[in-house]
Amino acid sequence: MTLPKPVKNALVVVLAYACVVLIMRYRRDGMDWTPALLIGLLVTPLALLMSWGRNRLMGKAERAGRRARARRRGEPTH
Repeated sequence: MTLPKPVKNALVVVLAYACVVLIMRYRRDGMDWTPALLIGLLVTPLALLMSWGRNRLMGKAERAGRRARARRRGEPTH
């Protein structure tokens, strides 16, 4: 089953939020639900932004590596 991109994005956000809240709540020195829920609201966008940034940097590095290998081989770069 293939989901549309907006639905996938929404699921990723909800799952990331749920994971953050559950980790904060049930860690060894767990906190109450209210602070865990509020911290989840702050941490989830930051985690997703960092993930997006990492993917973007890795993609740029991969393309740069392909261009460098092509130049060494004498192939035309696109």
